Amino acid sequence: MKKKIFAVILIFTMTVTSFTAIAEKIDSENKENTITEENKDEVTEENTETDNAETEEESKFSDVENDAWYFDSVNFVTERGIMSGTSETEFSPNDSATRGMIALIMKNIENDPRKVYWSYFDVKEDAWYADAVAWCSETGIMKGYGGGLFGPDDYVTREQLVSILYNYAKYKNFGNMETNGIELLAYKDYADVSGYAGGPMQWALKNQIISGKDGNKLDPKGIASRAEIAQIIRNFMVFYNL
Repeated sequence: MKKKIFAVILIFTMTVTSFTAIAEKIDSENKENTITEENKDEVTEENTETDNAETEEESKFSDVENDAWYFDSVNFVTERGIMSGTSETEFSPNDSATRGMIALIMKNIENDPRKVYWSYFDVKEDAWYADAVAWCSETGIMKGYGGGLFGPDDYVTREQLVSILYNYAKYKNFGNMETNGIELLAYKDYADVSGYAGGPMQWALKNQIISGKDGNKLDPKGIASRAEIAQIIRNFMVFYNL
Protein backbone atom coordinates (compact mmCIF):
# COMPACT_ATOMS: atom_id res chain seq x y z
CA MET A 1 0.00 0.00 0.00
CA LYS A 2 2.80 2.40 0.92
CA LYS A 3 4.52 1.61 -2.38
CA LYS A 4 1.37 2.53 -4.31
CA ILE A 5 1.01 5.81 -2.43
CA PHE A 6 4.70 6.58 -3.06
CA ALA A 7 4.30 5.82 -6.78
CA VAL A 8 1.28 8.12 -7.04
CA ILE A 9 3.15 10.92 -5.28
CA LEU A 10 6.16 10.38 -7.54
CA ILE A 11 4.05 10.51 -10.74
CA PHE A 12 2.28 13.66 -9.50
CA THR A 13 5.59 15.31 -8.71
CA MET A 14 7.02 14.45 -12.12
CA THR A 15 3.90 15.75 -13.85
CA VAL A 16 4.05 19.07 -11.99
CA THR A 17 7.75 19.34 -12.77
CA SER A 18 7.11 18.69 -16.48
CA PHE A 19 4.39 21.31 -16.65
CA THR A 20 6.63 23.78 -14.87
CA ALA A 21 9.46 23.11 -17.33
CA ILE A 22 7.13 23.52 -20.29
CA ALA A 23 5.71 26.74 -18.89
CA GLU A 24 9.22 28.11 -18.35
CA LYS A 25 10.20 27.17 -21.90
CA ILE A 26 7.14 28.89 -23.37
CA ASP A 27 7.78 31.99 -21.29
CA SER A 28 11.43 32.02 -22.42
CA GLU A 29 10.42 31.73 -26.09
CA ASN A 30 7.94 34.56 -25.70
CA LYS A 31 10.67 36.76 -24.23
CA GLU A 32 13.00 35.88 -27.11
CA ASN A 33 10.29 36.69 -29.64
CA THR A 34 9.64 40.02 -27.93
CA ILE A 35 13.31 40.93 -28.06
CA THR A 36 13.50 39.88 -31.69
CA GLU A 37 10.58 42.12 -32.64
CA GLU A 38 12.14 45.04 -30.75
CA ASN A 39 15.42 44.47 -32.56
CA LYS A 40 13.53 44.20 -35.82
CA ASP A 41 11.96 47.61 -35.20
CA GLU A 42 15.36 49.09 -34.45
CA VAL A 43 16.86 47.59 -37.63
CA THR A 44 13.89 48.80 -39.69
CA GLU A 45 14.30 52.32 -38.35
CA GLU A 46 18.03 52.25 -39.09
CA ASN A 47 17.39 50.99 -42.64
CA THR A 48 14.78 53.69 -43.20
CA GLU A 49 17.21 56.36 -42.08
CA THR A 50 19.87 54.92 -44.39
CA ASP A 51 17.47 54.79 -47.35
CA ASN A 52 16.41 58.40 -46.79
CA ALA A 53 20.04 59.47 -46.63
CA GLU A 54 20.77 57.69 -49.91
CA THR A 55 17.84 59.30 -51.75
CA GLU A 56 18.81 62.83 -50.74
CA GLU A 57 21.22 63.44 -53.60
CA GLU A 58 23.43 66.48 -53.37
CA SER A 59 24.48 68.67 -56.27
CA LYS A 60 27.99 68.11 -57.56
CA PHE A 61 28.26 71.70 -58.70
CA SER A 62 28.02 74.94 -56.75
CA ASP A 63 25.94 76.59 -59.50
CA VAL A 64 23.34 73.80 -59.72
CA GLU A 65 20.81 74.07 -56.90
CA ASN A 66 19.03 70.96 -55.68
CA ASP A 67 15.66 72.45 -56.59
CA ALA A 68 16.69 73.63 -60.06
CA TRP A 69 14.54 72.23 -62.90
CA TYR A 70 17.70 70.86 -64.56
CA PHE A 71 19.19 69.30 -61.39
CA ASP A 72 18.32 65.68 -62.27
CA SER A 73 19.37 66.10 -65.89
CA VAL A 74 22.76 67.56 -64.99
CA ASN A 75 23.39 64.63 -62.65
CA PHE A 76 22.20 62.19 -65.32
CA VAL A 77 24.56 63.38 -68.05
CA THR A 78 27.57 63.97 -65.80
CA GLU A 79 27.30 60.63 -63.99
CA ARG A 80 27.33 58.85 -67.36
CA GLY A 81 30.22 60.89 -68.72
CA ILE A 82 28.08 62.41 -71.47
CA MET A 83 28.74 65.97 -70.33
CA SER A 84 31.19 67.38 -67.82
CA GLY A 85 31.38 70.55 -65.81
CA THR A 86 33.16 73.66 -66.99
CA SER A 87 35.32 73.18 -63.89
CA GLU A 88 35.44 70.78 -60.95
CA THR A 89 32.89 72.88 -59.05
CA GLU A 90 30.78 74.51 -61.78
CA PHE A 91 28.53 73.29 -64.57
CA SER A 92 27.62 76.73 -66.00
CA PRO A 93 24.00 75.79 -66.79
CA ASN A 94 23.20 79.12 -68.44
CA ASP A 95 26.20 79.10 -70.77
CA SER A 96 25.92 78.11 -74.41
CA ALA A 97 27.53 75.13 -76.10
CA THR A 98 29.50 75.06 -79.33
CA ARG A 99 29.31 72.61 -82.22
CA GLY A 100 32.60 71.15 -81.06
CA MET A 101 31.07 70.45 -77.64
CA ILE A 102 27.96 68.87 -79.14
CA ALA A 103 30.12 66.65 -81.36
CA LEU A 104 31.92 65.39 -78.26
CA ILE A 105 28.61 64.82 -76.46
CA MET A 106 27.34 62.70 -79.34
CA LYS A 107 30.52 60.63 -79.43
CA ASN A 108 30.25 60.14 -75.67
CA ILE A 109 26.71 58.81 -76.09
CA GLU A 110 27.96 56.32 -78.66
CA ASN A 111 31.06 55.52 -76.57
CA ASP A 112 33.01 54.74 -79.73
CA PRO A 113 36.79 54.75 -79.09
CA ARG A 114 37.74 54.52 -82.76
CA LYS A 115 40.03 57.12 -84.23
CA VAL A 116 38.47 58.63 -87.34
CA TYR A 117 40.21 61.00 -89.73
CA TRP A 118 38.19 63.77 -91.31
CA SER A 119 39.69 67.05 -92.36
CA TYR A 120 38.24 70.55 -91.94
CA PHE A 121 40.19 73.73 -92.43
CA ASP A 122 38.91 75.13 -89.12
CA VAL A 123 39.46 71.98 -87.02
CA LYS A 124 43.03 71.52 -85.87
CA GLU A 125 44.24 67.95 -85.65
CA ASP A 126 45.17 68.33 -81.98
CA ALA A 127 41.94 70.08 -80.94
CA TRP A 128 40.13 68.41 -78.01
CA TYR A 129 37.05 67.95 -80.21
CA ALA A 130 38.87 66.85 -83.40
CA ASP A 131 38.15 63.12 -83.03
CA ALA A 132 34.51 63.76 -82.14
CA VAL A 133 34.00 66.09 -85.11
CA ALA A 134 35.57 63.52 -87.44
CA TRP A 135 33.35 60.74 -86.08
CA CYS A 136 30.18 62.83 -86.36
CA SER A 137 31.08 63.77 -89.92
CA GLU A 138 31.82 60.19 -90.96
CA THR A 139 28.53 58.91 -89.55
CA GLY A 140 26.50 61.79 -90.97
CA ILE A 141 25.29 62.88 -87.54
CA MET A 142 26.82 66.32 -88.07
CA LYS A 143 28.12 67.87 -91.26
CA GLY A 144 30.19 70.89 -92.10
CA TYR A 145 28.97 74.10 -93.72
CA GLY A 146 30.73 73.41 -97.00
CA GLY A 147 33.95 74.85 -98.29
CA GLY A 148 35.89 72.67 -95.84
CA LEU A 149 34.48 74.42 -92.76
CA PHE A 150 32.80 72.90 -89.71
CA GLY A 151 32.36 75.91 -87.43
CA PRO A 152 33.43 74.19 -84.19
CA ASP A 153 33.13 77.38 -82.17
CA ASP A 154 29.65 78.29 -83.40
CA TYR A 155 26.87 78.05 -80.83
CA VAL A 156 24.14 75.45 -81.29
CA THR A 157 20.46 76.35 -81.54
CA ARG A 158 17.59 74.29 -80.18
CA GLU A 159 16.50 73.15 -83.64
CA GLN A 160 20.07 72.23 -84.58
CA LEU A 161 20.43 70.10 -81.45
CA VAL A 162 17.17 68.28 -82.17
CA SER A 163 18.25 67.66 -85.77
CA ILE A 164 21.57 66.21 -84.60
CA LEU A 165 19.78 63.83 -82.24
CA TYR A 166 17.40 62.85 -85.02
CA ASN A 167 20.36 62.07 -87.28
CA TYR A 168 21.89 59.95 -84.53
CA ALA A 169 18.64 58.02 -84.07
CA LYS A 170 18.57 57.32 -87.83
CA TYR A 171 22.20 56.22 -87.75
CA LYS A 172 21.35 53.74 -84.98
CA ASN A 173 18.19 52.55 -86.77
CA PHE A 174 16.04 53.38 -83.76
CA GLY A 175 12.28 53.06 -83.89
CA ASN A 176 9.63 55.76 -83.40
CA MET A 177 11.10 57.94 -86.13
CA GLU A 178 7.78 59.23 -87.48
CA THR A 179 7.73 62.93 -88.33
CA ASN A 180 4.02 63.21 -89.05
CA GLY A 181 1.62 64.82 -86.61
CA ILE A 182 0.35 68.20 -85.48
CA GLU A 183 2.29 68.72 -82.25
CA LEU A 184 4.49 71.34 -83.90
CA LEU A 185 1.48 73.42 -84.96
CA ALA A 186 0.46 73.92 -81.34
CA TYR A 187 3.22 76.49 -80.80
CA LYS A 188 2.94 80.15 -81.74
CA ASP A 189 6.34 80.29 -83.43
CA TYR A 190 6.11 77.01 -85.37
CA ALA A 191 6.68 78.96 -88.59
CA ASP A 192 10.13 79.98 -87.31
CA VAL A 193 11.36 76.38 -87.54
CA SER A 194 13.78 75.97 -90.45
CA GLY A 195 12.80 73.68 -93.31
CA TYR A 196 15.46 71.08 -92.53
CA ALA A 197 14.41 70.97 -88.86
CA GLY A 198 10.65 70.63 -89.34
CA GLY A 199 10.59 66.83 -89.35
CA PRO A 200 13.11 66.39 -86.50
CA MET A 201 11.28 68.96 -84.38
CA GLN A 202 7.94 67.19 -84.90
CA TRP A 203 9.63 63.88 -84.00
CA ALA A 204 11.13 65.39 -80.84
CA LEU A 205 7.84 66.93 -79.72
CA LYS A 206 5.90 63.76 -80.41
CA ASN A 207 8.29 61.70 -78.31
CA GLN A 208 8.63 64.37 -75.59
CA ILE A 209 12.33 64.83 -76.23
CA ILE A 210 11.92 68.61 -76.35
CA SER A 211 9.24 70.87 -74.91
CA GLY A 212 8.22 74.46 -75.38
CA LYS A 213 9.09 77.54 -73.38
CA ASP A 214 7.00 80.21 -71.70
CA GLY A 215 4.41 81.87 -73.88
CA ASN A 216 3.72 78.65 -75.79
CA LYS A 217 6.85 79.07 -77.88
CA LEU A 218 9.51 76.63 -79.12
CA ASP A 219 12.24 79.20 -79.73
CA PRO A 220 13.77 76.98 -82.44
CA LYS A 221 16.51 79.44 -83.39
CA GLY A 222 17.34 80.31 -79.80
CA ILE A 223 20.79 79.31 -78.59
CA ALA A 224 20.52 76.22 -76.42
CA SER A 225 21.89 76.59 -72.90
CA ARG A 226 23.89 73.83 -71.25
CA ALA A 227 20.97 73.20 -68.91
CA GLU A 228 18.60 72.80 -71.87
CA ILE A 229 21.08 70.54 -73.61
CA ALA A 230 21.38 68.35 -70.52
CA GLN A 231 17.58 68.08 -70.28
CA ILE A 232 17.07 67.28 -73.98
CA ILE A 233 19.92 64.73 -73.99
CA ARG A 234 18.47 63.06 -70.92
CA ASN A 235 14.98 62.92 -72.47
CA PHE A 236 16.46 61.37 -75.61
CA MET A 237 18.48 58.76 -73.74
CA VAL A 238 15.61 57.80 -71.44
CA PHE A 239 13.19 57.51 -74.36
CA TYR A 240 15.53 55.15 -76.21
CA ASN A 241 16.70 53.42 -73.03
CA LEU A 242 20.37 54.25 -73.61
